[in-house]
Amino acid sequence: MDYTKPHKNYAEQVQLLTDRGLEVSDRAVAVRALKRLGYYRLSAYTYPLRRPSEDGQGRAPEFVDGARLDDALTLCDFDDRLRATLLSGLQKLEVAMRAQVGYQLGKTHPFGHLDPKHLDTARCQKPPARRGPNDERDAHATWLDRYEQLRSESKNEDYVRHFILTYDGQIPVWVATEFMTFGCLTALYDLVSDRDAAAIARNVAVKNRDVVYGWLKALNVLRNHCAHNARIWNRKTIYPPKRPGTAFLPERLAHLSTADNNRVYFLAAICAHFLIELDPSTGWPRQFRETMRKFRPVHGMTAENTMGFPADWESLDIWRYQPE
Repeated sequence: MDYTKPHKNYAEQVQLLTDRGLEVSDRAVAVRALKRLGYYRLSAYTYPLRRPSEDGQGRAPEFVDGARLDDALTLCDFDDRLRATLLSGLQKLEVAMRAQVGYQLGKTHPFGHLDPKHLDTARCQKPPARRGPNDERDAHATWLDRYEQLRSESKNEDYVRHFILTYDGQIPVWVATEFMTFGCLTALYDLVSDRDAAAIARNVAVKNRDVVYGWLKALNVLRNHCAHNARIWNRKTIYPPKRPGTAFLPERLAHLSTADNNRVYFLAAICAHFLIELDPSTGWPRQFRETMRKFRPVHGMTAENTMGFPADWESLDIWRYQPE
């Protein structure tokens, strides 16, 4: 089917929204919002206000009774604050994990990231999660290609130039982690030896390396969504992290054994836990709590049914953490 809908100017876009039942109290404010956000970004926040479709698949074009543009803009403003708060914590976690991987793998060998003999050989030789039909590279070779790309992109950084000019480009892992993306770093963690992976897992009080990897993988996707200004508040997780039994969870995360691992709360709790373990002086759990306290339910959409929050989340130890 060809796309034949015509371009609409801002006034026509406002009219379309009102024709579909959205209350717009001030058309000038609506036009300013459309100029600032764009129709389809705004649609991410008006969509939940539309009526369910008759076939149960998605939403109808018409809005529910009482739906207001102000409701959508309130959700959008909250999402901006939530995204900024999450990104702040995830950036701190990314830096801390660089330090963890660089330090632990560096103890094994300064260039342990480059040679599978210093890593987990079996994991290095397995097929990567994604590769083309004619691509026969193993997981480490695929990772190494990405690493070399990042190193090349960083060649004008002063610290990289120093190692290129002084040491013929030999960059030890505790330096190399500085130009790795969170995704590259997470993939390297999946390849390190059981001894090194277990040591890092102990530092974040988790008993299973694969759980740590799965959590980091999901947090990396969340970090990218935040960095690229994607909708966050009611988004489902692309790689839902593992939900271990309580015996495998730290006490402050025990409530996650029954939580929805497909919503943002689960990831926020993991992030808070990692930060507490890696930096006991962190104030991020309190920052996140204050951000969430400003959320106001809209048309029956609550933190519990849209973001996976437990009903008693504010009373949980993880959100009452006092920095040391």
